[in-house]
Amino acid sequence: MQAQILNLLTDLQARLGLAYLFITHNIGVVDFLAHEVAVMYLGRIVERGTVEEVLRGPCHPYTQALLAAVPKIEGMEGGGGERLLVPGDPPSPAHPPAGCHFHPRCPRATARCHGAYPETAVLSATHSVRCYFPG
Repeated sequence: MQAQILNLLTDLQARLGLAYLFITHNIGVVDFLAHEVAVMYLGRIVERGTVEEVLRGPCHPYTQALLAAVPKIEGMEGGGGERLLVPGDPPSPAHPPAGCHFHPRCPRATARCHGAYPETAVLSATHSVRCYFPG
């Protein structure tokens, strides 16, 4: 049923020139349907760009962790292998930590991340990330 709905949405998009705004946790749907993607953590966009840029070359550690958590079938391209795990639970969105909101769970975090929220780093004309250490 989901595949039929996604195919219908894709067909309508092509025939009628529609644009959609999807809010989802389903990376497969994003990969199938979207042209651009924005990844949010605690209500802030941490990475945005084309689907190709963000899903094939994620630069924010939260984006990398999300993609690593997508189940993969061993033996298939991109299947199996090491998974990036982030420790702890997300903090309350009502009381986010100071600095980069992801720093309590980030494997790259330094004192700089605790002090101030990072500015947008522009990686290309369409790809940007809010991280002191993208990549």
